[in-house]
Amino acid sequence: MPQMFALIGTLETTIELRESACAAELLDKQRSCKRTRNKRLTIRQSRYRMRAMTNSAEARAKEVGLRAIRDVRSFYILPDDPFVESVLIPCFSVADNVDCMMGFFSSESLVSLAPGLATFIDNSSAGGIRLIISPFLKPADQSAIKAGVSPTEASVIAIAALRESLDTKDFIERHALKCLTWLIHKGRVQIKVALMKDAMFHLKTWLFHHRGDAVAAHGSSNMTDAGIRRNIEQVAASRSWDGADSSYAVQRLDAQFNALWSNADDNCVVTPMPEAIKADLLRDYSSETPPKESDLRELNAKAKDTPKPPAVADTPKFEIPAELRYEDGPFAHQGAAANSWLGNGCRGVLEMATGSGKTIASMICAKKLSERDGRPLLIVVAVPYRPLIQQWCDEIAPFGLAPVNLSLESGNSRRASALGRVQRALRRADAKAHAIVVTHDLLCDERFQARVSEFDCAALLIADEVHNLGRPQFINSPPEFFDYRLGLSATPERQYDEEGTAKLFDFFGGSVFSFGLEEAIGECLVPYDYFIHPVELTPDEMERWEDISERIRAHLWELEDNSPPSDYLAKLLRDRRAVLENAANKVSELQRLLSSETSDSLRHTLIYASDKNPTQLEEVNRLLNQKGVLFHQLTYEETADRRRATDILREFQEGTLRVLTAKRVLDEGVNIPQVRKAYILASTTVERQWTQRRGRLLRKCDEIGKTHSEIHDFVALPPMEDGQDSDYRAIFRGELHRAREFASLARNAGSADGPLNALADLIRGAAL
Repeated sequence: MPQMFALIGTLETTIELRESACAAELLDKQRSCKRTRNKRLTIRQSRYRMRAMTNSAEARAKEVGLRAIRDVRSFYILPDDPFVESVLIPCFSVADNVDCMMGFFSSESLVSLAPGLATFIDNSSAGGIRLIISPFLKPADQSAIKAGVSPTEASVIAIAALRESLDTKDFIERHALKCLTWLIHKGRVQIKVALMKDAMFHLKTWLFHHRGDAVAAHGSSNMTDAGIRRNIEQVAASRSWDGADSSYAVQRLDAQFNALWSNADDNCVVTPMPEAIKADLLRDYSSETPPKESDLRELNAKAKDTPKPPAVADTPKFEIPAELRYEDGPFAHQGAAANSWLGNGCRGVLEMATGSGKTIASMICAKKLSERDGRPLLIVVAVPYRPLIQQWCDEIAPFGLAPVNLSLESGNSRRASALGRVQRALRRADAKAHAIVVTHDLLCDERFQARVSEFDCAALLIADEVHNLGRPQFINSPPEFFDYRLGLSATPERQYDEEGTAKLFDFFGGSVFSFGLEEAIGECLVPYDYFIHPVELTPDEMERWEDISERIRAHLWELEDNSPPSDYLAKLLRDRRAVLENAANKVSELQRLLSSETSDSLRHTLIYASDKNPTQLEEVNRLLNQKGVLFHQLTYEETADRRRATDILREFQEGTLRVLTAKRVLDEGVNIPQVRKAYILASTTVERQWTQRRGRLLRKCDEIGKTHSEIHDFVALPPMEDGQDSDYRAIFRGELHRAREFASLARNAGSADGPLNALADLIRGAAL
């Protein structure tokens, strides 16, 4: 740690010198010539990069676990590159548990790993090492493994005495075979043997886990002394937090390990070591005498003839986490929601405020349903967007399940294969439940529905943001085969779509529980202060509003009998709304407000711009550039690149990026509890959007000491003139409807400068 702080101090000094140099350079340019816009921008960007370096250094000083290991490269060529020293030893030192899939294993490798492995062994809170290996082992390793699996009393006493006489590192280095026996005997190492039916088990993967993070090292290097020290090998290192590509690699390898460990891979029989010894599956091996073709053929035949043994000890224990308080306290509504759903025949919609724990409530429902029904339970969770899939998987895992992320399986055949593994797992007598997570699009896919309908077990559909399923693809061909149905939404009713809402409620069973913002604030959500910033439309903007309104009135007959608007009328309505969302004076008002803000006071701030015109977002970004605030925009362009979006969100959560500027993409589902301030330049007339935005800002975050949030709402109004007509009043009513809703629950509602007094002044000025 002293070295780290010294490094940070050096970095800060370097940055200060560079900033001074930039300042001097800027002064010289001012004296010598007229600065151009591009030169100013270049100098500002240099400053931003320097500040970013400082912020990144501060963030690194706070990192722990796997993230604190700074020297991990993306690729290594052995034996020249320091793979053992840079990856294996540091990762062993901090990991909670380690999983390995290895074509070949030798206890000699433990000697090289001793410094990190010793720390792992001595860490009482760490779990164990799980190894999946081929049956080819050196005779000495076979003897050591057998001694650990079925130890004699004398051998245990001898090893224990030896263990106590040495420190762990010395014990491993001098007595690798005895160490292996001791680790197996103590349960710190579990080994299973993999037999392929018509091939050779040849994976080489290390998976290190720590508090939700993971590092995967994968390539050609086996867990042998030659494989990590002498051979020419190639190894890639992927980190779960290091962008979409690395995250995908870790998730895919982790899923493969879990499938093999639970014996759910169609082409491979995985047998626990005690059973493998009894079945005489182990074969002699050394680097000088590689496996013979006859050995491979014999083992392949054994794999085909050997029935797949159930991995009883590894069956997920589906249970509600002991630390959850869902029957009393701030989250008692979760237990009440589950009881209401169960009382309605295990069908219905939970109408719960954003941030109140709909995911946890739904899993409580699933667990209680499993107990009531008694049959194995398939849980299908459907979410509107791919980025939410992993978020759901992370929240399901504490309930003892290993959810299948079907977005990791590309193509129908791979998805069908993954579903087949789940189906077979549910047929085991000891299976209680399995979960898969999919997108709404895949839920509506005919091939997916046909495959899931073949499952011979109880089936529960959990639809997150259920209002999005009111589209024709779902309501015209709903998956009726689901015995049990649970919809989740803060705003389940589809505005302007009564028919879609009715069909959704008909399928899911209607709203059975409601827990709104008024109940959630102060319990499971933080309170908020609300500030109204009125902005007048310019004469040109008002003229455009009136012109579009005239054309809309000429087509209002289309809406008779609740008929949907034509494409032309829908476009007119969007165009008119765009006039308000993109009012030119909003950016000027934002500039005035930002003038009193500092970089620190803007930490964890969102600025919502209109999605109907790119100019507004560009102007907002320009303001932040001029102020020297570190920010990044987050639009559909950024979220289309998963790696890029993940990096942006991580830097924002860490505080390196102070501000996110966004267009609608953060309206639903994405969990960023650090957000504590928002400037809303543009809101649509869809109540769901601004209701969910408000809820998203109110999530608790003890990590940053969040006590409340601030919402700054830019309300577009017509010029204050006499003789206002219906168009003027329509603008007031539309904008003030949202303002009243926000003001009604604000912490500062009745204060002198609060929103209620601001609303009263606006209403008096408009003579409404």
